[in-house]
Amino acid sequence: MKTVISPLQIDLQPHCLIVRLPGMFNCLSWAPWNGGEVSASVVANVQVGLNGSSSRTTLADDFGLLFKTHSLVPEKTVGLMTAATVSAYTDRFLYASGAWVHVLVTVGLSNARSVLDDADVELGNQCRSSGTVNVVVATNALPGIGGRIEAIHIASSAKTAAFRDSGVTSRKSNHPADLTGTDCLVVGASGEIEEDHCGLHTILGEMIGRTVYTCVSQGIAECRRSEILRPLND
Repeated sequence: MKTVISPLQIDLQPHCLIVRLPGMFNCLSWAPWNGGEVSASVVANVQVGLNGSSSRTTLADDFGLLFKTHSLVPEKTVGLMTAATVSAYTDRFLYASGAWVHVLVTVGLSNARSVLDDADVELGNQCRSSGTVNVVVATNALPGIGGRIEAIHIASSAKTAAFRDSGVTSRKSNHPADLTGTDCLVVGASGEIEEDHCGLHTILGEMIGRTVYTCVSQGIAECRRSEILRPLND
């Protein structure tokens, strides 16, 4: 695979990882800010306190300060939240046959879970924890929503494979973990390349799978090193 320079701009700020896309991208996610199917030029991964706490009271307050500080347009920004250290992000860029994929990941493991674990909260409530694996997948392909849905499937599968191969276990049951309870994944696509299939038989699927797997695996290793080195009174 030929490697070229990524068109993304990665802007690491104190407590925030800002990913500036090269134009308006069609984004699909369940992000806390601008989740769903939206057009955006920025994905912002905001680092908050332990258990999802911050000095402000609402989601709008948290992201409002971010938008003002960095001159971001709220309607054109997808916003993620994590208590993981965003400066420890991992990323990888691949290019092949005119298509490119760039993945960025932040990893926290404190609420790692198996999909077979019992729930922690009542229906309708949210569990705010310091874990979270946030994954951003950007590509110049996938013009249709069907392709972006398939990309979420491939990226999620790659993340789970990284968890299993790294031996991560559920903090609730000690079973092999598949993810954390608060993970989020964003797929952003410009659709310049008329390729809307990214299953595992395709080059695009291979690029998405490899980049996500590598970034999550590296992030897990870094997270574990940080836990070992963290002072006991933290």
